[in-house]
Amino acid sequence: MSVIPCLVDRWSEENNNIILTWKQNERGLEPNQHVWKRCWSESLKLLQKIQGIPAATERLELEMTVSYNTFLFSLNFSNASEIEESLTNSLLRALEAGGSQVSCSDPVQLWEAVLQTFGSSVFVPYVHKLLLIQWILWLMQCQLEKVLTLLMQTNHKSEHSAPVNLQTETRNLALSMEEDSSLKVAMAAKDLKDLLHICTVMYQGVEQMKMEKYSEALEAFQEAKGLPSPRSLLAQIHTLTGQSFAKLGQPYCALHFYRKSVEVDCACHSALYQSALVFRQLGNPKAEMEALHLLYSAVQLQSDKSSSSASLVSPAMLFGGVQMTFISRVPSPSLILHTLAHTCVFNGSISDGVEYYLDLLASLQSDGKDLILTGDGNSFPRIPVVYLEAGFALLKAKRYCDALVVCEEVITSTLDFIPERLLLDADEKLKAADSDVVLENVDLVLWAGAAHLLQAQAHWKLKDTKEAITNFTRAINQLVKVFIKQKDWKQKLIGNTEAMVERMVTVEAAKGQALASRGLCFLEGGQLKEALRDLNLSLQKTPGCKNTEIWLTEVLWRLDRREEASAHWREAHSTKDAPKSIKLPLYLQLWPDDTAFDFSGLKKKMEEYIQAKKT
Repeated sequence: MSVIPCLVDRWSEENNNIILTWKQNERGLEPNQHVWKRCWSESLKLLQKIQGIPAATERLELEMTVSYNTFLFSLNFSNASEIEESLTNSLLRALEAGGSQVSCSDPVQLWEAVLQTFGSSVFVPYVHKLLLIQWILWLMQCQLEKVLTLLMQTNHKSEHSAPVNLQTETRNLALSMEEDSSLKVAMAAKDLKDLLHICTVMYQGVEQMKMEKYSEALEAFQEAKGLPSPRSLLAQIHTLTGQSFAKLGQPYCALHFYRKSVEVDCACHSALYQSALVFRQLGNPKAEMEALHLLYSAVQLQSDKSSSSASLVSPAMLFGGVQMTFISRVPSPSLILHTLAHTCVFNGSISDGVEYYLDLLASLQSDGKDLILTGDGNSFPRIPVVYLEAGFALLKAKRYCDALVVCEEVITSTLDFIPERLLLDADEKLKAADSDVVLENVDLVLWAGAAHLLQAQAHWKLKDTKEAITNFTRAINQLVKVFIKQKDWKQKLIGNTEAMVERMVTVEAAKGQALASRGLCFLEGGQLKEALRDLNLSLQKTPGCKNTEIWLTEVLWRLDRREEASAHWREAHSTKDAPKSIKLPLYLQLWPDDTAFDFSGLKKKMEEYIQAKKT
C-alpha cells in the first residue's frame, strides 16, 4: 500500500513538468506545434497509467486534473466524439471512486449523478473543471439544449421549474474555481469559464441574427460586451452589433460600432468589410473604396504572417466552422481585390482601378487559373469577365494597346468553345442541366463578342477606323450566333430561368452597341447608307437610346431626309433614356459618347428647322 502514495507524488510531479513545458511554449512569440503535440502525448500516457489501476478517492484529485489537462491538449488533435468518450470514462471512474455505481453512459444522466455525488465534497473544483470540458464539447457541436441542461443541473434547478434560458443560466452559474497549487493546469478554470460564458452568449446572439431577430441579438451582444474577453473577441462583438443595427435600418449606428471594432482590434477584417457594404448602401463610393483598400491591405499583411496560435481553446474552435464563417465573413483576397477594382472604375477612379485589375490578373495567372473553366460566377466572377472588365478599365485609362492584349486573351481562350449557332426557343422548357449548358454557351458568345467590341473601341481611339470597323463586324458576327425564335421573348422565361433572360438582354445590348459604334465609324467616313442601316438596327436592339437617336438624326440630315431627322430629334429630346430593368456588366458601360463629331451645329440646324415648320 505504501507504493501508491509514491506513485501519486511521482505522477503529480510528472503532470507539473508537462504543464511547465507547455507554459514556456505558450509564452513564446511563435508557439511550437511539436511541443504542443508532445505535451498532449505525454499527458495522455500519464492518464493511461493513472487509469490503469482501480479508481480511488485518494487519487481522484490527481486523476481529474490530469484528465482536464489531457482533454485541453486533445482539442487540437482529436475529434469531439473521441474526447467525449474519454470524458465519459473519467466520470464513470470518479463515480466508482465515490462509491456510486452508474451503468448508464448517457452524458446528461451521468452528469446528474456526478453532481449529486460530489456536489458538496472537496472534489467540487475538480468536477467543475471536467464540466467545463463538457461545455466545450457541446458548444463545439452546437448542442445548446444540452449545455442549458448541464448548467441547470449545476445551478440545482429541475427542468420543470420556471422558464429559463441559456443566457440567464450562464449569467447565474456559480462554479468553484479554486486552484490546487500542488497540481498545475494547462488553463486556469476561471479563464476557461469566462471564455465559455462570453462565447455562449455570442452564440445565442448569432442564432437570433440567423432567425432575423435583430433586437434580441442586440440584447445578447450588449451583455457580451460587459464580460471579460480578449480584444479580438470584443472586436467581433462590436462587428456583430453593427451588423444587427444595419439589418434594423440604422446604418450610422452600424458604422459607429464597426469603427469601435477596428479601434479595439485593427485586424478585425469583418468590420472593414461590413463598413464597405454600408458605405455602398449609403451611396458613398469614396468611403467604400477607402474601406476596401484598408481591408485588402490588412488581409495581405495577415497572409504574410504566421497564423499559428498557442491558445488551447479559441473562439474559432468553440464556434465551429459554420458559426465562425458567419461571425467573421470576409471575402477571399482575390474577391476583395476584384470588388475594389470594380468599384474604383465604376465610380471614376480609373487609374487606381486599372492598377488593381492588373494586380488581380497577375494573381490569377500566378495561381494557374484556367481562363474559361475557373470561377462559379457566384462568389467570384468568371475569369473572362474579370479580363473584360480589366480591358474596359484600360480603355478608359487610354491604354489602348494594353486593352487590345487583355481582350485578345479572352478571344483566344474562347475560340474552341464557341458554338457555330445557338437557336433558342422561348417556349421550350429546359431541364436544369440543359439550361446550364445553354447558359454557358450564351456566355461564351457574349464574352467573345464583348472582347471584339472592346478591341474595336481601342482601334477607333487609335484612329484606325478600318481596323475598328473590322472588329465591330467581328463582334456583331459573334453576337448574332445567338438567335431567339420568338419576337416576344422578353415576356417569357427562356429556358425557364430569369438568368437566361438577363443574359439575353445583355447580348442584345452588346449587339446594339456594336451596331451603333460601327454606324458611327461609317458616319465618320462618309458612308451614310451603311451608317443609316447600322444605327437603325441598333435602335431595334436597344430602343429608346438617346445617343443613337441623335446620331441617326445627323445621318438623316446629311441624306437630306429632313422630316425623318426632325422626328428622331424630337424623340431624342422628348423622352429620357428608359430605365434599364437589367443592369449591364461593367465592360458594356462604355458608349462612344466622346466621338469626333460636334453636334452643336446639328442642334442649331434642327431648332431652326423645327421653328420654321411651326411658322
